[in-house]
Amino acid sequence: MTSHRALKRLWQLGLGTACVFGLLGCAESLRQTPACDTYFTAGDMGRFKLQSPEVVKDTASQLLWYRCAAGMAWLDDACVGDPAELSFEEAQNYAAEFSKASGKTWRVPSYEELKDLAETKCDNPAFNPTAFPNLPIENLWTTTTQLGSPWQACTVYSFTGVGHCRTRRTQPLMFLLVHDPKKP
Repeated sequence: MTSHRALKRLWQLGLGTACVFGLLGCAESLRQTPACDTYFTAGDMGRFKLQSPEVVKDTASQLLWYRCAAGMAWLDDACVGDPAELSFEEAQNYAAEFSKASGKTWRVPSYEELKDLAETKCDNPAFNPTAFPNLPIENLWTTTTQLGSPWQACTVYSFTGVGHCRTRRTQPLMFLLVHDPKKP
């Protein structure tokens, strides 16, 4: 019995030690990512070029992005107002109405386009704060739907730039607008 208790105690100590070292190892693997507003210096547009006060061009993809979340307006060098929070279908309709009003074809971005827009070296939000000022920390709609699940669509979380494709299409969310100059 003594040897059984001793073995049990050693096993418990070993497991406890393994858990502590495991947690420390996990903590080490969680890198401290700087906030994008400190990663980019004031005025640093990174890979974006100003096309007009409210539109930036992504030099990597050549896409044009409206700098404010849909529903917000560009005024005095900032995005002001309340962002629209719409269902998946309503967001697509908003983009169509925005296109009619602006004379250019604006749309909700695809999942890959929005994920590619996110910065990988900073977060909170994971989008260049000079190019996209006052971007709310929220899940943002994309046009991509969940394969095999017509009631779900893909979103990208603006805090981290990480996305998933299990959001109900009826859920009201914010979104960005993009224009591909190659497709008038």
